[in-house]
Amino acid sequence: MDTLPGLKLYQLQYLIAVAEQGSLRQAAQRLGVSASAVSKGLKELEDAAGTPLFERQASGYQPSAAGRLLLTRARTITAEMHAAMRELNDRQAGAITLLSIGVTPWIIHSILPAALERFSSLRPDVRLRIQESLGTDYKALRDGEVDIAIGLSPAAELATEFVVRPLFSYAQAVSCRVDHPCANVRTLEGLTGQGWILAHAIEQYGPPFRDFFLANFAERSDGSWPATLHFTRSAMAAVHLIEHSDLLTILPWPLVEAMRDRYHITAIPLRDDITERQTSFITRRNTVCNGALGQFVDVMMAAIQEAAEKRDGQWLRVARTVDLIRR
Repeated sequence: MDTLPGLKLYQLQYLIAVAEQGSLRQAAQRLGVSASAVSKGLKELEDAAGTPLFERQASGYQPSAAGRLLLTRARTITAEMHAAMRELNDRQAGAITLLSIGVTPWIIHSILPAALERFSSLRPDVRLRIQESLGTDYKALRDGEVDIAIGLSPAAELATEFVVRPLFSYAQAVSCRVDHPCANVRTLEGLTGQGWILAHAIEQYGPPFRDFFLANFAERSDGSWPATLHFTRSAMAAVHLIEHSDLLTILPWPLVEAMRDRYHITAIPLRDDITERQTSFITRRNTVCNGALGQFVDVMMAAIQEAAEKRDGQWLRVARTVDLIRR
């Protein structure tokens, strides 16, 4: 069967909500409908698919293999529908088009200003909504709240939901204030017992950082904790906090270079083998990059190329810490 007969958008919304909440009742509360309506909608969807979409476990409703497959597509469909309705409403109202982008902080502080100026001249009718892109889960992109992200390549298990276009590879650095007692430590293990402020979940860091945090920030048998660990959803908050405290954080090397002139921070010269990360363009699968979105991508690519050819100023320091992935 090529299609699901009688497929309704609300059925896909029920599927997504139950998968995320693990409960019919909580999914219904989030959507503002009755639990019986959610149950009925899922039953209709399972009948159309010809297979169960959820398994009832002790932890709640968990998607079956078929449910996980449909869930990926459902998120794409609902996100694109929301984006389409928003664009139609803007057009009918004669309103300014809104383009929502998530951008990794080091791009914000290096390449984005030139790209933003050029894009504003090209499309004065488009209003950009810019937010920091941190971590690798991309829930806002998946749910349609963001149209495109420029950030860390997503986790492997999310690869089927997105189209990823790598731009740069770079290393990460443990960062602190310039006069921190640990500023000259040479190994990650030598930082055991220090306090940290992190910008995304431990699981989203690559080795050796992930292993270090999992090993050092577990509750002890006596109920105590070995050191301080905080989280923030802002890289700039992390930068400010390490400048004015003994906390440590992990930053992309290019962000450290971009911040040196304005903040009294430095990178600790660790000798550990640290896995490189990638900054990429990320869109939902099946997103068509035309109109304002396509023009924004073109402008960003032009700004990246121009930055790569510069030989002076702040960008030269930043460029030494990244490798441009040419395709």
